[in-house]
Amino acid sequence: MLGLLAGAGHEIVPEEQADLVLVNTCSFIGDATSESVRTILELAGSGKKIVVTGCLAQRHQADLWDSLPEVAAFLGTADFDRIVEVVRRVEGGERCNAVTPLPLVGAPVLNKDLPRLFTSLGPSAYLKIAEGCDHSCSFCIIPQMRGRYVSRERPAILREARQLAAAGVKELVLIAEDTTRYGQKETGKFRLAALLHDLAEVDGIDWIRILYAYPNYMTQELLEAVRDVPKVVKYLDMPLQHTHPDVLRAMRRPRHEPPDELVARMRATVPGLVIRTTLIMGFPGETPGHVDHVLEFLSRERLEHVGAFAYSPEQGTPAADLKPTVPKRERNRRRRLVMELQQEVSRTLHEGLVGKTLDCLIEAIDVKTGEALGRTYRDAPEIDGTTYVTGEPAALPGEIVPVRITRTGPYDLHGEFVPDPQADGPRSSSGRARPRQDS
Repeated sequence: MLGLLAGAGHEIVPEEQADLVLVNTCSFIGDATSESVRTILELAGSGKKIVVTGCLAQRHQADLWDSLPEVAAFLGTADFDRIVEVVRRVEGGERCNAVTPLPLVGAPVLNKDLPRLFTSLGPSAYLKIAEGCDHSCSFCIIPQMRGRYVSRERPAILREARQLAAAGVKELVLIAEDTTRYGQKETGKFRLAALLHDLAEVDGIDWIRILYAYPNYMTQELLEAVRDVPKVVKYLDMPLQHTHPDVLRAMRRPRHEPPDELVARMRATVPGLVIRTTLIMGFPGETPGHVDHVLEFLSRERLEHVGAFAYSPEQGTPAADLKPTVPKRERNRRRRLVMELQQEVSRTLHEGLVGKTLDCLIEAIDVKTGEALGRTYRDAPEIDGTTYVTGEPAALPGEIVPVRITRTGPYDLHGEFVPDPQADGPRSSSGRARPRQDS
C-alpha cells in the first residue's frame, strides 16, 4: 500500500506530520482486536483522516461502518491494491467502504506486480508465497478473513525476490498462512522445496527462512531441501498448537504423525535444525493431564523456541461453543507454566553455544555503545532473540560475519567478532555465498 501511495505522489511521513493515517489491523484473537480498536480511537481525536485496513475491517465489516464513524474509509484483506483510489476519495471528502464481502474466494491481487516501499533499514524482508487457508481448525477465524488457499505464482515470487535483493535485502522470510502447502492445490504436488532451489539462485540473497510450516505437509523433500540448499537456514517454524491427540482432534487440526515422531524425523534429516512452535493452552476440554502431556513433550524434545497463547474464544468459530470451558485465569496459568519451562530449556540450550562460532547477520549498530545488533540463523526477525556483538573487526548492517558466543540469556546471545578463516580477501557486504551457520 505504501509503495502504491508513494508511486502516486503521496509523501510518506511520520504519524505526527500526517494528514491521513493508515491503520493496518489484526483480528486473529480478542486481544488483537482490542488493540486495533484502541489504536483507532486514540487517533480519532487527532483531527487526521483515518483509513482502516486488514483483518479487523474484513471480519467486522457489517459493524464497523456505524460503530466507528471516526474512520473515513475501510479496506479489506483482498483490497489493498485499491488504496490510491480510496485515499483520493477520502481527500475529496467522501467516506467509503472498500471491503470485498465475505466469503472471500481466492486472492487475485496476490499475483499482481505491486511496488514495495521499505519502512525498515534492516536487511531482512518478508516474502508472501500464498494466501488464505483451507483448513477448518475449530479455534481459527483466518479462513473467514483471508479466503481459500491460493498459491502465488512462481514468476511473481521470483520477481519480487529479485527486487528485494536489488534493494539490499539479504534475508528472505517466506510467509503464508500455510507455507508447506505451497503449490499443492494448484498442481497436485508440494512445490515449496522446488521454490527454495529457485530462490537460492537469486543473486544478493544470502539467507532464506521458512515460517508457518504446517506439520501435516512436512515432506521429506522439503526437509532435504532445508538440509542441502546452502542459503536455506536450518530453521523451521512449525505451529503444533498442542501435543495431546484428544485436544488436537477437538481443535480439528489436520492429521499428521505424532509430534515426537515428527520432530525426530525432522532432526534426523536436518542435523542442527532449529525448531520453533506455538501452542494454545486452556482449549475447551483441556484437562490437567493434557497440560502435563505438553510439559513432558517440551521437557523431552527441548525445542529451541516456543510461543504459548492462552486460548481466546472467537465468535464465529466452532470452538466458541465447546464445553467444558477453562476459566480465563486458569488458561493464563497454564500458558505461564509452558513459558516458564521453555525459558529454562532455552537457557540451557543457549549455554551450550558458549565458545561456538556462529554466522550472524548484522542488522544495526548501537551508536551509544558501539555494539552491533544482529541475529544468528537460529533466530527469526521480530519473534526470536538478538545477538549483541562487540570487538573488531566491526561489521556493517547487511553483512554476515562469524561471531564467537561469549555469554547467553534465555532469549539473547552475546558475542565478539572473530576473523573469518574461510574468507578469501576482503569480506563482501553480502557475506559468504554459503553461510556456515554453525561450527
